Amino acid sequence: MKSPLVYLTATKLKNQLIAVVKSPAKLIYAVILVALFALTAFSGSAYDLEELRNPQELTAIMVLFYTMMFLMVFASGSSSSNSPMFTLSDVTLLFPAPMSSNKILVYGLVRQLGLSLVLGFFILFQYSWMHGAYGIGPAGLVLIIVGYAITLFFAQLASMASYVRTSGMERAGKTVRYCVFGAAALYGVWAVLFCREDLLALSNGGSYGPLLEKGAAFFATIPGILFPVSGWAAGLVSGIFAGNWLLVGLSVGLLAALFALLLGLILTCKNNYYEDVLSTAETAQSAITAQKEGQLNEVVPKNVKVGKTGLGKGWGASAIYYKHRVENRRSGVFLFSNMSLIFMAVIIGCSFFMRDAGLVGIFAFATYMQLFSVALGRFNRELIKPYIYLIPEPPLKKLLYAIKESLLSDTWEAILLFVVVGVIVGASPLEIVCCMVARVSFALLFTAGNVCVERVFGMVQSKTLIFLFYFLVLLLMAIPGIAACVVCSILLPVWGAAAGLLGMAVINAAIAVLVLWLCRNLLQYAELNSR
Repeated sequence: MKSPLVYLTATKLKNQLIAVVKSPAKLIYAVILVALFALTAFSGSAYDLEELRNPQELTAIMVLFYTMMFLMVFASGSSSSNSPMFTLSDVTLLFPAPMSSNKILVYGLVRQLGLSLVLGFFILFQYSWMHGAYGIGPAGLVLIIVGYAITLFFAQLASMASYVRTSGMERAGKTVRYCVFGAAALYGVWAVLFCREDLLALSNGGSYGPLLEKGAAFFATIPGILFPVSGWAAGLVSGIFAGNWLLVGLSVGLLAALFALLLGLILTCKNNYYEDVLSTAETAQSAITAQKEGQLNEVVPKNVKVGKTGLGKGWGASAIYYKHRVENRRSGVFLFSNMSLIFMAVIIGCSFFMRDAGLVGIFAFATYMQLFSVALGRFNRELIKPYIYLIPEPPLKKLLYAIKESLLSDTWEAILLFVVVGVIVGASPLEIVCCMVARVSFALLFTAGNVCVERVFGMVQSKTLIFLFYFLVLLLMAIPGIAACVVCSILLPVWGAAAGLLGMAVINAAIAVLVLWLCRNLLQYAELNSR
């Protein structure tokens, strides 16, 4: 007899595949993703270098990336207030069912692992540069994804063990999380001490080359590979690459021992976590319902420090901007959101390994990441609230104030990001300033593209199709600026990249202003957007 949980999981997967096939929007989206991956895979030769980079760098990248993902997933899963393991329907139907609670826990683990693996889909699109820089083939790419999956699996398993063992004991749960993050911090301090001589040489005017080699050697050898979970997974992958079967066996042995330990902690737990799960599921369901109704801030799964009440400033349309500032203050955001900080950290980290590409190459990568950060902005969330349409102000004025806070945040992000990246790659002050200006112009362009999609396709209900339109519109809007960059670089060779960046910024700003003016009546009537 097939297990009910196995049947439930299989049925959900089948229904998701059927939904993709039957939904034209989802099918088109899936086809485009497959086509993009195929294009990326077949264009690997375009990134070939004359000489392959040190393979230790790739191992170091894997250790750092796996560590970051492990910490993010563990922090999310070990706290019931962050990411609920079960939905309200699971709690209502599965927990009262005549089956072992351990089986239900395993079901929750498998489902969360599947959702987490989706986050690693972007690894497929990194094949080109990994192939060109390190000689990684399709089999190597699969191994890297396997290492990523192993890391996520153990992160979910560790978070589940922490969750069931500390359920109902908030202080104990925080202590466990502090210990995990404290261990990662001590590991970082060890890495700094290991590279202290090269850091001192760098501060005295030395180059980055020795520091990068020393750092890569730290993470790619015993200190890094012996770091729990992420180091073991990276050691497994790199050991197969190098044919070091002793390292492979050691990594497998350590992972197997940890698996047995965590599984034992989960299966032998007698703690009753049903009420904790029920409360979390109810809060999450209320938040989902509020989001569908346009009341995004009505239900918050965690306590919020209100502090000073009222906006304090603003009149008419400007109240929208000050409302955004109050929301930032109450959510603990000073200038940058957590997502922006993650994107900035990724770009700065990658800049150490992309110094050969120069500032312009890193700028292109940062712009690619920026596209996703703008897509996750708050402007879209304002459109489903009725009050913004009731403010007796011109629609264009309301629109500009609705995007003002995000544009200011993008400006500060551009300044901080490219000052740091410029210092890392040794760029001139002129190039750094031009990158800042171009970065802000792309923020304005992407925001305008977002507004355009909402104005033209606001009645479309499919979020998948809306996301597809968003990327297509931004691509079309970015082409003139890219063309201007090439033309200016050719016509003004003395200025080089600076001329290209400034030319691109001017064209981007002009297109963005034109699009915003054409979409100025977006906030005139709520009927223009049904979401």
